[in-house]
Parts: sequence; structure tokens; C-alpha cells
Amino acid sequence: MAAPKGLIAFNELDLCGPYKRQWLIIIASVGLLGIIGPAISLLFGLSVLLIPTMIVLAGLIFIFFGFDSWSLINTPLAVNMNHPFVDDEPIGKAVVQIRDSSGNWQELGQYRVRIVKDELVGGYNLVEDNDDYRLIAHLSKSSNKARIMKQIIIVNQALSLRDVVNGDIDPIEDARARERMDYGLLERDWLQDEELEIEGPLAKFLNKE
Repeated sequence: MAAPKGLIAFNELDLCGPYKRQWLIIIASVGLLGIIGPAISLLFGLSVLLIPTMIVLAGLIFIFFGFDSWSLINTPLAVNMNHPFVDDEPIGKAVVQIRDSSGNWQELGQYRVRIVKDELVGGYNLVEDNDDYRLIAHLSKSSNKARIMKQIIIVNQALSLRDVVNGDIDPIEDARARERMDYGLLERDWLQDEELEIEGPLAKFLNKE
């Protein structure tokens, strides 16, 4: 669903370019192994055992890499022209909006966000990362927490950069302190490598200062 007027969806930003290129490489690899490879094998009379092997390999590549890349491209995030995710220099207030599981957009408030499992509907809710955990919206019907958390990393980076532009106090240190006190609500150990991969937008902006 298109972003609201005046905002740019994450998949339309130049920032999303590397994820799109990764997606194209995955699709090309799957096509090469799953379609072109078997055709060449048949054409040149190679071992028929290569065909199921290539098809299975193509399927595994898509399962382990394709879904993650597609999920990152479709991070349910939109920003306006004043946000650092856009290369232009900001001339006003930066805005960040999120798309919920129903396709509705809403502007995010001052707090970082996190996800909690929805036991009734299924999937995950988006809540404010503060003492109240105020419900923002039902974010996703997916049960793949790791995949959604990669999107949340991008969302929270967008919020951090928004606050820098708008001159707001960054509450992230308080959020980190609360996380250390949590017991199993949100496991983030696996995120260390992923943070290295997609921390670029924040680092790029800070290096300009």
C-alpha cells in the first residue's frame, strides 16, 4: 500500500537500494539453478541426478535468503523529505510513520518501539518502548519474530535520526536500561551481526556532523 501523501515509503528510498540488489541476485541465482541449470543438463545430456539437486539448492537459497530480503524491502516505514533517510538537507520537522497489518498508516510518537506477541490474533503488536508499553497497532500477522525484528531495527534507526533533526531528547539509553531488566520479553542476542549490517543510515548521518 502506498505511503501517505508527502511521505516516501522505505522501498522507494535510495537507502533500500542494496536490499533490492540483494533480492535481484537471489532471484537470479534461484532462476539459474532451478530453471536454466536443469534445462542445460537436459540439453547436453548431463546426469539427471543434477536436476533435483539444483532444484533443491535453488529452493534452499530462496527459503534462507529470499524471504529475509523481501521482508527488509517491505519494511512498513515511511518518512518525509526532512528525514535523513532522504539525501536532501532537512528544512523542517522530520516525520516517521508506520503501516500496521491492516494497511493503515500512523505517525510514531517520541518513544522507540518494540514488538510483543499477540496471543489472541496471532502475529505481533507494535508497542512503545517505555514503562507502559502502550499499544500502537497490530504490526504483522507473521509469526517470524527474527524477520520482523530486522524491520524494527530500521524503524528505530529512523526514529533516532528523526529526533536528531527535530532536536528532541533521545530516550534510547532509558530503553536500553529497561531491556537489561526484562526477563525473556525480547531476546536480542542474535541481532549483533544484523545490526552491523544495517546500521549504515545512522552512521552515515552522524559522520556528516
